[in-house]
Amino acid sequence: MNKHLSLNTYRFFDIFFFTILMVVFEVIAVRAVGWFQEIYSVSLFLAISLLVMMRWGAWSVFTIVAGALTYCWAIGAAFENYIIYVFGNLFILFNLLWFLMGKERIRKGYWTVLFVLAAYFLVELGRAIIAVFYGSAFLDTLISFLGTDLLNALLAVLIIIITRRQNGLFEDQISYLKRINEEERTRDADTEV
Repeated sequence: MNKHLSLNTYRFFDIFFFTILMVVFEVIAVRAVGWFQEIYSVSLFLAISLLVMMRWGAWSVFTIVAGALTYCWAIGAAFENYIIYVFGNLFILFNLLWFLMGKERIRKGYWTVLFVLAAYFLVELGRAIIAVFYGSAFLDTLISFLGTDLLNALLAVLIIIITRRQNGLFEDQISYLKRINEEERTRDADTEV
């Protein structure tokens, strides 16, 4: 990070970048379903949302809402679907509770998989709960959402496992920046000796 770039500016551009990625991938995913007449669409919503959540915590709300709005816009959804997806997807924010045990722990071993699967279930649960207010049967809707997005959940597990191996990508950015600054100071001190 540029030493003259403030943390707020860095966070803004980082979240903006991932939000643009989310928007582009959601539009492409929806359009690809139309082009190829596939039954299931591939969405990176879960993976990108969790990346931003790990990096910035509750600030991920902007990316999550943008993903829901983009998806609904791209499919030409009715107003009730906007409500179901926006508010249902916000249930993923309950995944922030995982951070009480420490973000570093989530980045290791099976905790990563549990983190992703919990987010998948929370999103589908949220959508099903909100859909009930529009007359949907809870259990049928939940099963339908879980089945439709299972492939996307597995894809998210794979993406998050890969990204956690990349330096700083699936990592709390404040901790990452502190670590990088400390490494630079140590390296500078070593070269002075």
